[in-house]
Amino acid sequence: MFEQSIDVFVHLVQGHRVWGYVVLFIAMMLEGEVLLIVAGMLASLEAFDVGDVFWIALVGVVLGNTMYYQAGVMLKNGKVATRVIHWAEKAITFFLPEFRQKPFKSIFISKFIYGANRATVIMSGVFRIPFKLFFKAEFLASIFWVIVYMSVGYFFGYAAINVTHNASRFVLLALVFVLGFILIQSLVTHRYERNKHKKLEEDNNA
Repeated sequence: MFEQSIDVFVHLVQGHRVWGYVVLFIAMMLEGEVLLIVAGMLASLEAFDVGDVFWIALVGVVLGNTMYYQAGVMLKNGKVATRVIHWAEKAITFFLPEFRQKPFKSIFISKFIYGANRATVIMSGVFRIPFKLFFKAEFLASIFWVIVYMSVGYFFGYAAINVTHNASRFVLLALVFVLGFILIQSLVTHRYERNKHKKLEEDNNA
């Protein structure tokens, strides 16, 4: 199949679109950036509908994060709970040291910091951040997050299909695009973390 035209693959996905949407929804509850990018690519090929991808992804993300918030609220003393809270606190301290002072801003920003959002959501529940504040920040961030990642995938798909219509080459090119994007995202996150801690150190020494 991968040695044939990409059109064969597109028709196959279209024939199983519902199952594709189910996978997308579940992935969004787990916050799967890569699968959202892939969904954007499929939308650019018209295998998925752009509107369907947006709403399914948004609902999945918001529902998933609400569940993780509630999980944080319900975490109590216990070996597993202690480990989860320790991991989340460590991530919060590393990426968002001002979380307690600026919860809305921290929750919003965490959506775009690779590896920080899930910990932020859980600790929002642990710290009993007002649900209304949490939901507003998370919902607004999720809208932008879905648009950004879906657009990235759409652009990658559009660029790849203009280079080749061969399925195997398209998949290879798409994989290169995705890995490159993840690498850039990781580098930006690392730079943000360094600048944030540098600023905090300067403020403390002032």
